[in-house]
Amino acid sequence: MKRLTLLVLVSITMSLIAFSQDDVGKHGFATRWYFADHQYQLDNVFRWADFTSGIEFEYDYRFNDLLGLAVPLRMYRANLPLDADGTKFKSAVSAALDATLTLNTFKKRRFINPYLYAGLGIVNDDFDKHFHAAAPVGLGFNFYLGQNTFLTTKAGYRFGFADYRSPLEFGVGLMIQLGDNAADTPKFMDTDGDGIRDTEDLCPNVAGVVELNGCPDKDGDGVTDNDDKCPDVAGLSKFMGCPDSDGDGVPDDKDACPDERGTGKDGCPEVAIIDTDGDGVEDAKDKCPDVAGLEKFMGCPDTDGDGIMDREDNCPKAAGTKAMNGCPDSDGDAVADKDDKCPNEPGLASNNGCPQLSQEDKATLDLALSAVQFETGSAKLKSSSYAILDKIVDIMKRHPDYKVAIGGHTDSIGSKETNQKLSEKRAKACYDYLVTKGVSKRRMSYKGYGESVPIADNMYKAGREKNRRVEFNLYIE
Repeated sequence: MKRLTLLVLVSITMSLIAFSQDDVGKHGFATRWYFADHQYQLDNVFRWADFTSGIEFEYDYRFNDLLGLAVPLRMYRANLPLDADGTKFKSAVSAALDATLTLNTFKKRRFINPYLYAGLGIVNDDFDKHFHAAAPVGLGFNFYLGQNTFLTTKAGYRFGFADYRSPLEFGVGLMIQLGDNAADTPKFMDTDGDGIRDTEDLCPNVAGVVELNGCPDKDGDGVTDNDDKCPDVAGLSKFMGCPDSDGDGVPDDKDACPDERGTGKDGCPEVAIIDTDGDGVEDAKDKCPDVAGLEKFMGCPDTDGDGIMDREDNCPKAAGTKAMNGCPDSDGDAVADKDDKCPNEPGLASNNGCPQLSQEDKATLDLALSAVQFETGSAKLKSSSYAILDKIVDIMKRHPDYKVAIGGHTDSIGSKETNQKLSEKRAKACYDYLVTKGVSKRRMSYKGYGESVPIADNMYKAGREKNRRVEFNLYIE
């Protein structure tokens, strides 16, 4: 207890010395709510629950605009670790006295005044006979509230020279500077530096003139820039700072003829109405003055009558919908007819508006590779082939926009010339069969490839059987 009394007496003595000085504005006092966390040093994990609190009194002395001395005295309850694992600790009333140098980052005071601090101090736990040395370092911010008054905050770390005595710390409170006009505290806040205090400045963040209560007037017309619709050109107050060059009572920003005195609301003299295309919309308002149009479209035409003017219609001669930008979509598949290769059959945009073949149809085409059979060494179809060919006919009828390319192939037995001719004849035989079943010739083509495009090894019987085939490739053109 004697130690604590000694610390308090030292602090009071220094305060009395400060009051006795004549250097008005160099002295200040702060009171903060102080928080400390001794557990942080063990695991470096920030937890609010580990903080304890107390109170801090601080005396400040400024040597000059940048450098100062702070002497904080604090008393708080600390949870002090007793081992490196943090499994044992004791709750103790601690007192500390520091002497720190402060470095202000701004030469002149502003609303926010950051500073750095570092120094040395002594700590006593439980008011026993043991004092520990410490080296506090940290960062603080002082927020200007009014003449000589600041909201003061600080946060730092105290490097202790004894085991487990290095807390993370921070504080928040009020600071008062002595004197009515402290040398380093502004007499009044003037954020924009125009000589008019913020409390009387209607535009505190922009430099202005006294006549307009601190607001700027770039063009000098007596109307503040905030209220001036024409801040770069001197004008009249009745027109919100805009000029009326021709003096017709219509300000230039609303005058269609600012250099010619007019009689109408638009500031222009009366002139004869001109309607070149005779659509009832005068040229001055007609967006298409050389082509007769409709009044609702500002004189522009809508040739196809779909409610979309030609200039915005991607298909101006075919009635369409707004969703298709004026183009028709006959099958309603969201692909415009002009881009739809199957305009009468709903399909997919990814397939150019055509439907995809079903898995069953694709399986039929794959089966045709082996199911279409011919007499040995001949182009005569076996009767067993008719069933699969009839299925292909059905596919073609269900998908009228598809075309088919028929390709004939052989194995490598025999001469290339003979195989080439045989493959062509077999492809032609399939082509002729589909024609007899009603498939248009314009939707089909055939070609023989001989032995040039094998799909299996001709060395083996199974491979040769696969190579003797007719392919049916459906496509959209």
